[in-house]
Amino acid sequence: MPRDRHPTSRDLARASRKGPSVAEDIMWEFLRASRTGFKFRREHPVGEFRIDFFCREAMLGVEMDGEQHDANRDATRDKELSNLGILIHRIPNRRFLLLDPTPYQDDVATVVNLCEQRSGRKAFPDVMT
Repeated sequence: MPRDRHPTSRDLARASRKGPSVAEDIMWEFLRASRTGFKFRREHPVGEFRIDFFCREAMLGVEMDGEQHDANRDATRDKELSNLGILIHRIPNRRFLLLDPTPYQDDVATVVNLCEQRSGRKAFPDVMT
């Protein structure tokens, strides 16, 4: 992957790490410190874009989408990232605002499964227990 990063993307990523949404905070608790067996970076800049959570080994980006997202813009962005070999998996923020944790535990399991498929190896054995 090219190392030249768009300076404004890097600055935006740094600023975003300081003010994540509630949904991003919850997801980060599952993904941080390689708890899944896969290393994720938060607010990772790629070219002119910023990915909420990025696993380089699996070339997987996880985007936490609020109501303000523009589907056409997201599709264009996802296509450009796909050209770099990065798959973007989108999760609606509202799923993380429910009192029942089942939906977001399912989302984390999906992310882990995608990482396993794309990296060719298994996650830690007790990840989702």
